[in-house]
Amino acid sequence: MIGMGGADLRYMQISITSEAGEHLPGIVLTDSFSCVEFLSHIKTENGNMRCLLRLEHDDPSVLDDSFVSMDILRVIERSPSASLVEAIASGPLPRIFAALEHVWWVSPTYLTKEGFVVTIRGTAQALRSAREGLSSLLGDRYKMKLGAESAHNAHFLELLPEKQRSVLDQAIKMGYYDRPRRCTQRAIAEALDIKQATVSEHLQSAESTIIHAFVNDH
Repeated sequence: MIGMGGADLRYMQISITSEAGEHLPGIVLTDSFSCVEFLSHIKTENGNMRCLLRLEHDDPSVLDDSFVSMDILRVIERSPSASLVEAIASGPLPRIFAALEHVWWVSPTYLTKEGFVVTIRGTAQALRSAREGLSSLLGDRYKMKLGAESAHNAHFLELLPEKQRSVLDQAIKMGYYDRPRRCTQRAIAEALDIKQATVSEHLQSAESTIIHAFVNDH
Protein backbone atom coordinates (compact mmCIF):
# COMPACT_ATOMS: atom_id res chain seq x y z
CA MET A 1 0.00 0.00 0.00
CA ILE A 2 2.94 2.35 0.60
CA GLY A 3 4.30 1.92 -2.90
CA MET A 4 2.72 5.01 -4.45
CA GLY A 5 5.63 5.77 -6.77
CA GLY A 6 5.53 9.41 -7.85
CA ALA A 7 2.05 10.08 -6.47
CA ASP A 8 1.33 13.53 -5.05
CA LEU A 9 1.16 12.65 -1.35
CA ARG A 10 0.09 15.45 0.94
CA TYR A 11 0.50 16.12 4.61
CA MET A 12 -1.87 17.69 7.13
CA GLN A 13 -2.48 17.68 10.85
CA ILE A 14 -5.88 17.37 12.53
CA SER A 15 -6.46 18.74 16.04
CA ILE A 16 -9.46 17.79 18.16
CA THR A 17 -9.70 19.33 21.63
CA SER A 18 -10.82 17.19 24.54
CA GLU A 19 -14.05 19.22 24.65
CA ALA A 20 -14.76 18.68 20.95
CA GLY A 21 -13.97 14.99 21.26
CA GLU A 22 -15.65 14.34 24.58
CA HIS A 23 -18.16 11.97 22.93
CA LEU A 24 -15.39 9.84 21.42
CA PRO A 25 -14.76 6.65 23.41
CA GLY A 26 -10.99 7.00 23.10
CA ILE A 27 -10.95 10.13 25.23
CA VAL A 28 -11.37 8.02 28.41
CA LEU A 29 -7.93 6.50 27.78
CA THR A 30 -6.50 9.69 29.28
CA ASP A 31 -7.88 8.55 32.64
CA SER A 32 -5.28 5.76 32.54
CA PHE A 33 -2.52 7.13 30.31
CA SER A 34 -0.95 10.59 30.21
CA CYS A 35 -0.16 10.04 26.53
CA VAL A 36 -1.21 7.48 23.93
CA GLU A 37 1.22 7.82 21.03
CA PHE A 38 0.63 6.14 17.67
CA LEU A 39 3.81 4.67 16.18
CA SER A 40 2.82 2.44 13.26
CA HIS A 41 -0.21 0.96 11.49
CA ILE A 42 0.32 -2.79 11.15
CA LYS A 43 -2.87 -3.71 9.28
CA THR A 44 -6.63 -3.30 9.23
CA GLU A 45 -8.70 -5.98 10.97
CA ASN A 46 -12.50 -6.03 10.81
CA GLY A 47 -12.53 -2.30 10.10
CA ASN A 48 -10.28 -1.55 13.08
CA MET A 49 -6.67 -0.41 13.15
CA ARG A 50 -4.04 -2.84 14.41
CA CYS A 51 -1.07 -0.75 15.44
CA LEU A 52 1.93 -0.15 17.65
CA LEU A 53 1.39 2.33 20.46
CA ARG A 54 3.56 3.92 23.12
CA LEU A 55 1.60 4.36 26.34
CA GLU A 56 2.78 6.70 29.10
CA HIS A 57 1.50 5.77 32.56
CA ASP A 58 2.14 6.12 36.28
CA ASP A 59 1.62 2.43 37.00
CA PRO A 60 2.30 -0.30 34.41
CA SER A 61 -0.36 -2.52 35.99
CA VAL A 62 -2.91 -0.36 34.15
CA LEU A 63 -1.97 -2.35 31.04
CA ASP A 64 -3.96 -5.25 32.46
CA ASP A 65 -7.20 -3.24 32.46
CA SER A 66 -9.88 -3.41 29.78
CA PHE A 67 -10.65 -0.43 27.56
CA VAL A 68 -13.65 0.33 25.36
CA SER A 69 -11.76 1.56 22.30
CA MET A 70 -8.38 -0.16 22.67
CA ASP A 71 -7.62 -3.85 22.99
CA ILE A 72 -4.01 -4.51 24.04
CA LEU A 73 -2.92 -7.67 22.23
CA ARG A 74 0.56 -7.91 23.69
CA VAL A 75 3.02 -5.84 25.67
CA ILE A 76 6.27 -5.66 23.75
CA GLU A 77 8.21 -3.66 26.33
CA ARG A 78 7.20 -2.47 29.78
CA SER A 79 8.75 0.12 32.08
CA PRO A 80 7.52 2.04 35.15
CA SER A 81 6.62 5.13 33.11
CA ALA A 82 5.93 3.96 29.54
CA SER A 83 5.26 0.80 27.56
CA LEU A 84 5.28 -0.31 23.94
CA VAL A 85 2.25 -2.37 22.97
CA GLU A 86 0.56 -3.93 19.97
CA ALA A 87 -3.12 -3.07 20.09
CA ILE A 88 -6.39 -2.85 18.21
CA ALA A 89 -7.75 0.71 18.02
CA SER A 90 -11.49 0.34 17.49
CA GLY A 91 -12.88 3.82 18.12
CA PRO A 92 -14.74 5.75 15.41
CA LEU A 93 -11.74 8.02 14.73
CA PRO A 94 -9.22 5.29 13.78
CA ARG A 95 -11.98 3.39 11.95
CA ILE A 96 -12.40 6.34 9.55
CA PHE A 97 -8.80 5.94 8.41
CA ALA A 98 -8.69 2.15 8.62
CA ALA A 99 -11.50 2.08 6.04
CA LEU A 100 -9.59 4.24 3.54
CA GLU A 101 -6.82 3.43 1.11
CA HIS A 102 -3.95 5.79 0.36
CA VAL A 103 -4.14 7.79 3.58
CA TRP A 104 -2.12 7.00 6.69
CA TRP A 105 -1.52 8.18 10.21
CA VAL A 106 2.10 9.27 10.65
CA SER A 107 4.09 10.77 13.50
CA PRO A 108 3.28 12.83 15.49
CA THR A 109 -0.14 11.32 16.25
CA TYR A 110 -1.17 11.13 19.89
CA LEU A 111 -3.85 11.57 22.55
CA THR A 112 -3.39 13.55 25.77
CA LYS A 113 -5.65 15.35 28.24
CA GLU A 114 -5.69 18.26 25.78
CA GLY A 115 -7.20 16.08 23.05
CA PHE A 116 -6.23 14.32 19.83
CA VAL A 117 -3.55 15.31 17.33
CA VAL A 118 -3.65 13.19 14.17
CA THR A 119 -1.01 13.74 11.50
CA ILE A 120 -2.03 12.33 8.14
CA ARG A 121 -0.38 11.75 4.80
CA GLY A 122 -2.16 10.68 1.65
CA THR A 123 -3.46 11.48 -1.80
CA ALA A 124 -5.82 14.38 -2.46
CA GLN A 125 -8.77 12.04 -3.07
CA ALA A 126 -8.10 10.06 0.11
CA LEU A 127 -7.82 13.28 2.12
CA ARG A 128 -11.18 14.45 0.79
CA SER A 129 -12.72 11.16 1.91
CA ALA A 130 -11.08 11.49 5.31
CA ARG A 131 -12.42 15.02 5.69
CA GLU A 132 -15.93 13.80 4.88
CA GLY A 133 -15.62 11.13 7.56
CA LEU A 134 -14.30 13.61 10.10
CA SER A 135 -17.09 16.07 9.34
CA SER A 136 -19.70 13.32 9.76
CA LEU A 137 -18.18 12.38 13.11
CA LEU A 138 -17.31 15.82 14.48
CA GLY A 139 -19.12 18.44 12.40
CA ASP A 140 -16.85 21.49 12.40
CA ARG A 141 -15.34 20.69 15.81
CA TYR A 142 -11.83 19.99 14.51
CA LYS A 143 -9.01 22.04 13.05
CA MET A 144 -6.76 21.32 10.11
CA LYS A 145 -3.20 22.60 10.32
CA LEU A 146 -0.78 23.11 7.48
CA GLY A 147 2.44 21.09 7.45
CA ALA A 148 5.77 22.33 6.14
CA GLU A 149 5.71 19.73 3.36
CA SER A 150 2.47 21.16 1.96
CA ALA A 151 3.60 24.73 2.50
CA HIS A 152 6.65 24.02 0.31
CA ASN A 153 4.45 22.71 -2.52
CA ALA A 154 5.02 24.99 -5.53
CA HIS A 155 1.50 24.33 -6.84
CA PHE A 156 -0.05 25.69 -3.64
CA LEU A 157 2.34 28.64 -3.40
CA GLU A 158 1.29 29.77 -6.86
CA LEU A 159 -2.24 30.28 -5.52
CA LEU A 160 -1.13 33.01 -3.12
CA PRO A 161 -0.83 36.77 -3.64
CA GLU A 162 2.75 38.03 -3.63
CA LYS A 163 2.69 39.46 -0.07
CA GLN A 164 1.25 36.27 1.42
CA ARG A 165 3.75 34.17 -0.50
CA SER A 166 6.63 36.34 0.73
CA VAL A 167 5.59 36.03 4.38
CA LEU A 168 4.94 32.29 4.05
CA ASP A 169 8.29 31.76 2.35
CA GLN A 170 10.06 33.58 5.19
CA ALA A 171 8.13 31.53 7.76
CA ILE A 172 9.20 28.30 6.06
CA LYS A 173 12.86 29.40 5.88
CA MET A 174 12.88 30.29 9.59
CA GLY A 175 11.29 27.01 10.66
CA TYR A 176 7.84 28.25 11.66
CA TYR A 177 6.25 25.07 10.29
CA ASP A 178 8.90 22.69 11.57
CA ARG A 179 8.18 20.29 14.43
CA PRO A 180 9.05 21.58 16.95
CA ARG A 181 8.51 25.17 15.77
CA ARG A 182 11.82 27.04 15.49
CA CYS A 183 10.62 30.65 15.40
CA THR A 184 7.74 32.91 16.37
CA GLN A 185 5.56 35.26 14.35
CA ARG A 186 7.35 38.13 16.08
CA ALA A 187 10.72 36.90 14.76
CA ILE A 188 9.27 36.65 11.24
CA ALA A 189 7.90 40.19 11.55
CA GLU A 190 11.30 41.49 12.66
CA ALA A 191 13.03 39.72 9.78
CA LEU A 192 10.63 41.29 7.27
CA ASP A 193 10.39 44.64 9.10
CA ILE A 194 6.60 44.48 9.29
CA LYS A 195 4.07 44.28 12.12
CA GLN A 196 3.43 40.97 13.86
CA ALA A 197 -0.30 41.43 13.22
CA THR A 198 0.45 41.62 9.48
CA VAL A 199 2.43 38.38 9.65
CA SER A 200 -0.43 36.69 11.50
CA GLU A 201 -3.00 37.93 8.98
CA HIS A 202 -0.96 36.84 5.95
CA LEU A 203 -0.13 33.41 7.40
CA GLN A 204 -3.75 32.72 8.35
CA SER A 205 -4.97 33.72 4.89
CA ALA A 206 -2.25 31.69 3.16
CA GLU A 207 -2.94 28.62 5.32
CA SER A 208 -6.67 28.87 4.64
CA THR A 209 -6.07 29.05 0.88
CA ILE A 210 -3.64 26.13 0.86
CA ILE A 211 -5.80 23.96 3.14
CA HIS A 212 -8.81 24.53 0.87
CA ALA A 213 -6.73 23.61 -2.18
CA PHE A 214 -5.23 20.64 -0.34
CA VAL A 215 -8.56 18.93 0.24
CA ASN A 216 -10.30 20.01 -2.96
CA ASP A 217 -7.61 19.93 -5.64
CA HIS A 218 -7.83 17.08 -8.15
